[in-house]
Amino acid sequence: MSCDLAAGIINKWLASCQEHVECNSHNLFAAKAREIRDREEGATEKSSPNPILPKRMIQLGENAKTARLVPVSTNSTDPYAALSYCWGENGNFITEEHTLGDYEKHIPVEKLPQTIKNAFCLTKAIGLHYLWVDAICIVQGNKQEWGEESQKMGHIYSNAKIVLSATRSGNVKEGMFTQRPATPLSTDIEAVGGSMLARRNLNHEIITSCRTKSNYWWEKHINGTFPLLSRGWGFQERMLATRIVHFTPSELVWECQKLRKCECGVMESNLFPVMNNLGSALRICLEQPKDERSVRQMWREIVNSYSVRKLTQIDDKLPALSGIAGLLQERSGDTYAAGLWRRSLPFDLLWRCDQSGNLQSKKTRSPSWSWISVDGAVKWPVSQDPNEEQPLKYISSTTYFECGAEGIEVCDVECKPDGKDKYGRVKAGRIIAKTRMALATIHYVSDETWNGMYGTDWAVQVNASDLAPFWPDISQEGLQFDPYGNNVLQVMEVMKSRNIPGSWEEALVVRLKCGFEYEYERVGVAANVSLTSRKWTTVTSWFDSPHSDQITLI
Repeated sequence: MSCDLAAGIINKWLASCQEHVECNSHNLFAAKAREIRDREEGATEKSSPNPILPKRMIQLGENAKTARLVPVSTNSTDPYAALSYCWGENGNFITEEHTLGDYEKHIPVEKLPQTIKNAFCLTKAIGLHYLWVDAICIVQGNKQEWGEESQKMGHIYSNAKIVLSATRSGNVKEGMFTQRPATPLSTDIEAVGGSMLARRNLNHEIITSCRTKSNYWWEKHINGTFPLLSRGWGFQERMLATRIVHFTPSELVWECQKLRKCECGVMESNLFPVMNNLGSALRICLEQPKDERSVRQMWREIVNSYSVRKLTQIDDKLPALSGIAGLLQERSGDTYAAGLWRRSLPFDLLWRCDQSGNLQSKKTRSPSWSWISVDGAVKWPVSQDPNEEQPLKYISSTTYFECGAEGIEVCDVECKPDGKDKYGRVKAGRIIAKTRMALATIHYVSDETWNGMYGTDWAVQVNASDLAPFWPDISQEGLQFDPYGNNVLQVMEVMKSRNIPGSWEEALVVRLKCGFEYEYERVGVAANVSLTSRKWTTVTSWFDSPHSDQITLI
């Protein structure tokens, strides 16, 4: 595919999109932009909702043969494109302090890697003069500037006229375009009584890949075909884009607020209903009357899908999701706590690691009670009760256990941000709670039936109780080696069914931090159920004593 051919297709889609009210009235960040600007400027009256824009953009010359970096004014209305792509391990073209002055005069186009060259050409071919590329528009190595601009990422992609997504490319050298096979995407063939449209069997996981899948599924089906979809930063870029066009191995795919299109036409069929995706779900959630249950479930669906993706800098887990977190915080008014929400506790603590991935031997990020402390995919326990109302009717979600449940008393939550962004990196965090504890031992269960039912090879035993499923956060090596100098594990009560004897009970598996009385680190989560009973039914409670202790989770 050539730049001109791609531009011709995109321009047709853009032209039809101009008629979409959903796309042209779209301004998810208007209120948030106004709030930030008023605070920074000390305004006594609310300002107009001008969008928050990047510090600088690339201005393209005739035929994209020349380019330079230019500053962006706060009231700029110039439309621009934004590039979403994989850097790769090396070979990217970046702006540094010592090259910034030169690039403000002239960017050496001939030295650019292929993906960025293609983006330059395509931006001009669709009639735009400005492009935003993170590696060039943000001075690399400048921690302060990165901190300031990373807070704007959601705004940058949301406010772009179009996002160009190099979805098929695993690194910046591979380029956006690909050699097209000779076989047409679709053709009419003769059939009994008429004709029928035959399409090539294309890989359309690009549509469903925003949903929750296991680590194994991603490794097998997505990483090699659509590398960008496996990247953490790419998730938010896609979720918040007003319009995005994907360059896949076989065809172009279009997504906007109204519909999805592809060159073969299948995405406009009933096979892929437009609302069955997280991007549309998020926008509807933000536009609906305030409903805390739908907001918290929306967030868990987002984390489920996001957590399976990879990051070059693992500490970017929260910054790469900060734009979405800010939108939901504004919608709910809740307090954000290292990827969890204050009013969603204690249930938010019950996330569990996908056991099909490789667990690390220890946690290198704090706090241990947040999903940011682990590297793989996470999910929350769900109920399959068909009679329970679904708060997210616009996506095929499941209902969470917190309905009809009671939890421990959360006394205090504290997080220390690592920088100015309250949705970004954290130095440390703690939760003070009143709860009941019990000694526990863990066991490896070599039983396919057990794994098939619970999705784990591990079990926990409390006193003389039956074995119950345990989903560890760390590997067997990490569980056996205790950095705090003891081998004692305990279960910490978190939630249970309200007034229903013999129902479900969930707990964290924790261990005491050496030298700190009542300070605990989370190492996993367990459910008090028995293989001999119904899947989510407990026979005997782990916590018979009415006495509770005040403990600190770190």
